[in-house]
Amino acid sequence: MPIQLFKNDLLTIDIGFRYIKVIQLRKKKSGELFIVNYGIGDTPKGCIKNGAIKDKGKVIAEIMRVINNHNLSAKEAKIVISGTNIITRIIMINSVDEDELKKKVWEDIQANLPINLSEHSVDYKILDTVTENNEEKLKVFVTAVPKKIINSYIEILKELDLKPAAVDIPSNSVAKFFKNDIVHSEVDSVVKKKKMSKVNTDTIAVIDMGSETTIVNILKHKTPEFNRVLLMGSSNIDDVIFNDLGLEKHEVSKSEMYKKMYGIALYRDLNNELEWKCSEAAKKVISEIVKNIKMCFDFYTTRCGGEQISRIYLVGGGSQLKRLDEYYEEVFNIPVFPINRVAIRGIEYNNELNTEKINYLVNALGIAM
Repeated sequence: MPIQLFKNDLLTIDIGFRYIKVIQLRKKKSGELFIVNYGIGDTPKGCIKNGAIKDKGKVIAEIMRVINNHNLSAKEAKIVISGTNIITRIIMINSVDEDELKKKVWEDIQANLPINLSEHSVDYKILDTVTENNEEKLKVFVTAVPKKIINSYIEILKELDLKPAAVDIPSNSVAKFFKNDIVHSEVDSVVKKKKMSKVNTDTIAVIDMGSETTIVNILKHKTPEFNRVLLMGSSNIDDVIFNDLGLEKHEVSKSEMYKKMYGIALYRDLNNELEWKCSEAAKKVISEIVKNIKMCFDFYTTRCGGEQISRIYLVGGGSQLKRLDEYYEEVFNIPVFPINRVAIRGIEYNNELNTEKINYLVNALGIAM
């Protein structure tokens, strides 16, 4: 869905499994986005599953609480849909004349996507022309979202007395966000400079680590080319810490506390055995996520005709895990940047705001661009 320019302030809303993010933005004459204010609330438990809203009333009440507590006053809003019900595919179709193209694309979409087209909103983008087995083919990026899920998100905006301006999906929001220039202040490190020069392509991966899922996005020339949702996130680390430490039910909150406190230890401190145990528990989950990310990268390069990934950016609440970027950099051997540690051109913050939370806000910011 195309994003229109807005003259007045706009709200953007991103409803995740654990957190609800609401931002009030203003587009300046220069084209830059100015973040007036934002709020992050807790998604009520059991209210969202695979992107579908199960208890609309509780979700609306929490969004309203965030809006009121942070004095967010804009009346026009855009919202991000998430979940495993969103289907994205790259399909390769035989090159045809311009007047036959649309018909050919829809025929191939129907043949390749396991969906009822009448029940889904389907969009596609021609990415490139490639040669495969001496035949010229078109690389097409396809997105399909159930209409009933889109409608449920629009209903939320209407019940909040907001004017719906657009509905979008995370892969599009991420791509729009990364159209901005990223300033890599961290490349002062000799190791990062070496790794930056080793792989010289314009293809990047954005790893969005949430509570329940990890989303792998691959962008080439700032255009989305690949997207996969992995059914594992930061809350799985809590579960493993809980089990490995043999905690009792009344101690369940300790597992998340230990995860945030210790993250991934790069060496074993014999005076802090608890740190090592929690780190090893985290590594069990992260190593499984890494294995699946590598499979995504391999699939992209071998089956989608993609280039080698040159950099990884980490977004989402789970990306705050201590030393996660160093762990990823070691296993992938390419530069890894947490998004809250780089400068993004084209985005300005109200001076009173905490800019450290940008890793939570990427989807909500991207939909405004």
